[in-house]
Amino acid sequence: MKFSGLFKNSQVFKLALIVAILVVCYFGSKFFSQMQKLNSTLELIAKSNETQLELEKLLSIINSYDYSLRNYIITKDDSYLEDRFLNRGIIEKGIKKLKLLTANDSIRHKDILTFEKLINYRFKLFRDTYIAVKSSNLDKRGLDYKLMRSNDYTEKMKLFVYKIIYSERLKTKFQNSNHQFELQDSLITAFLLIILSLLILLLSFNKTNIDIEELKQANDKLMLLNESFNTAEKTAGFGHWMVNLETNKYTFSDNLYRLMGVEPNAFEPNVENSIKYFHPDDLEHAKKLHTDSLKKQEATSFFFRYLTPDNEVRHIMAVGSFTKDGNGDLIKIGVNYDITNQYKKTLELEENNKELKYINTELESFNNIVSHDLQEPLRKIQMFISRLEEKEFDALSQQGRDYFSKIRIAANRMQTLLIDLVNYSRTIKGDKVFVETDLNKILVETIQDLSTNVEEKNAVIQIGKLPTLKAIPFQLKQLFINLVSNSLKYSKDDVIPQISITSDKITQEEMFENKIANETDYYKIVITDNGIGFKQEFAEKIFLLFKRLETDPKYAGTGLGLAICSRIVDNHKGFIKVKSEPNAGAKFSIFLPKGDLV
Repeated sequence: MKFSGLFKNSQVFKLALIVAILVVCYFGSKFFSQMQKLNSTLELIAKSNETQLELEKLLSIINSYDYSLRNYIITKDDSYLEDRFLNRGIIEKGIKKLKLLTANDSIRHKDILTFEKLINYRFKLFRDTYIAVKSSNLDKRGLDYKLMRSNDYTEKMKLFVYKIIYSERLKTKFQNSNHQFELQDSLITAFLLIILSLLILLLSFNKTNIDIEELKQANDKLMLLNESFNTAEKTAGFGHWMVNLETNKYTFSDNLYRLMGVEPNAFEPNVENSIKYFHPDDLEHAKKLHTDSLKKQEATSFFFRYLTPDNEVRHIMAVGSFTKDGNGDLIKIGVNYDITNQYKKTLELEENNKELKYINTELESFNNIVSHDLQEPLRKIQMFISRLEEKEFDALSQQGRDYFSKIRIAANRMQTLLIDLVNYSRTIKGDKVFVETDLNKILVETIQDLSTNVEEKNAVIQIGKLPTLKAIPFQLKQLFINLVSNSLKYSKDDVIPQISITSDKITQEEMFENKIANETDYYKIVITDNGIGFKQEFAEKIFLLFKRLETDPKYAGTGLGLAICSRIVDNHKGFIKVKSEPNAGAKFSIFLPKGDLV
């Protein structure tokens, strides 16, 4: 009765209403604050997972570039380097995204800046290694050192990245815990608001439904990001594991199970269960390295093999390093890479290299035969031909004289062919020492050597100012001799040969077989003549070995001259092009790199 009387009192009712309104406002403000925290937590979780995924993506790209460079070193196949070191747009875009994701986290932002520096330095190592491989003075010991240095630096990058990833995962786990606590607290607040007011009930119910839907979407996104992370591991062919040295608890990624040939979570992650899948020959060694590493707390890096339940052997590169988790516990993080394909390709390449060495030995023997054994009897044949011509030529019949002339011509052609073969082999096996070379001086010596042919043809040779560059002098002299001789040989009978040798500017980028030349990196030497020319469709074929165009029989040749020119230009990391029309002469353009490219 007293309570009913108090409730009927308008002043008490107003006071109670005010109190109720204040309570509702309090819980409403509290509920709103909790929702803000939920949204903030979800955003942190999403950013953390996006950061992990982007780091894995960048690391995968660096690994791909590393493998491509190593494959190029082994195979010398330029296809492995296509679009590799010319465009870093994807990596720069990823770094930019990471900076945006970590903009509000000063520590993580600093880690990203450090990672960017590591990537920049890694690309410097890529370029140093690439330049070392491309160098004609290949220093194998230096190259091995660069490769070992690159490998160590790559491992350093990987460990750095996985430390960041692990830290992010711990942060995500912590945020998930806070998220669950805040969610429960918000539900309690919502229940209290329902009791206090029907209006608050409706509003809170509507808001809760909205929040639950947003939460569901965030959880779906989180699951998608986790799945993307697992897919990235699967695509890159590696799996990771962790062990807490305080609790001795192991954690295996899904793809680590797959590397062992079983389904994810097929067994409890620990050493005893996993060593069943180690190759028997590698078991003791790998187990000892791991045990010693845990005792001494030293990083590990070694090779071993898995033997799957299907008896498939997989070659693994394992690396591991120590760090501390958010609780201060010492943990070891390891990454196992499946390098089976690379291992098999390496064995195949080694076998191919043995075969190539054998073939090179045979070619060297053939070169010695051409240089000495074949030329000696040929010189004797020419000597006897000369003696017969001096003493017995007049005694021969007209038919005999014709045969004799054909014998002499055939012997001379054979000598020319042997000389060209020796010259071609020198471009392949000869010393390739690059020195500062004045092309003007080389060209003067060339014209002096060909003075007899020039005077015989009454040829007019115009020479422009040529550059000085790092080159192999005797090879460039052979290049000019062959090209000038070619212009003299294929001149018109009734026209004085006009030959021009100049250095032209490259007005725009020129390309030939995926090679790009520009004024900054290349010199352009142009040799033109007014000879018989040829159809442009044969412009590439004339540089092939023993390839001669169908011309008048009076234009004798071996088909090696332009092949030698092509080989010499290739030795200098340049390229050669030709434009021609029948009866309109030919224009040879030679692109030679400047010193820093050679």
